[in-house]
Amino acid sequence: MSAFDPHSTDAMFAKVLAKLEEQAAMLAEIRENGRLTEIEIANLKSWRDTFEGKVTVIAAGTSFVIGLVVSAVVSWLRK
Repeated sequence: MSAFDPHSTDAMFAKVLAKLEEQAAMLAEIRENGRLTEIEIANLKSWRDTFEGKVTVIAAGTSFVIGLVVSAVVSWLRK
């Protein structure tokens, strides 16, 4: 029975294989985090578009009401 040699070819290949497996696991985690980030970005863009739409409707409604009030005040002052 021979003693374990950490510098043998088999030991070196085992170390390389272990490192490759670590890198593969890390890469899978990075890809999953990237996918989740893309989903979050899409959700934020959707929320922003909805928010901008609501602000636009409120601004248009406010402008319309202000226009009606100004028109009524001007009509009232001309009488």
